Amino acid sequence: MHVYLRVTAACLASLCLCGCDSGPKARYDTVELVPATGKVTLDGEPLAAAVVSFEDPANGTFSCGVTDGSGVYKLQLDSVKSGVTMGKKSVRISTATKILGVNAAQDPNESPEGKPAPEPEKVPEKFNKKSELTTEVVSNQTEYNFELKSK
Repeated sequence: MHVYLRVTAACLASLCLCGCDSGPKARYDTVELVPATGKVTLDGEPLAAAVVSFEDPANGTFSCGVTDGSGVYKLQLDSVKSGVTMGKKSVRISTATKILGVNAAQDPNESPEGKPAPEPEKVPEKFNKKSELTTEVVSNQTEYNFELKSK
């Protein structure tokens, strides 16, 4: 669970901070990114509103995206730059993960009274919190599809 929370917090931080005008600027010329998109299905149906993250287990860097109504996602390094670094990645897919400014309007740690309870996770833990999914990102491949089964 610690890694899952770390990925969520890091994704949130990178998306929020990179849009700011103060502080150091990102050095995109030092990072080699390749475009990455794909489709996620759960039990044969498109999985909408799911956060898809590709994390490098060696250094913790990652890219993430959110699936649309057709289950299609596009990975972003941050709010400015799209793509993912090459190499072996751990993949996590979650409908319960919320990223401020991407698929959440407020801080996910706040739970003001009167707000509806968060929706339960639709994706089994073996694909998110305790993910068994991995992939190898290579320069000549841009599509990474995941056909998940709930059972």
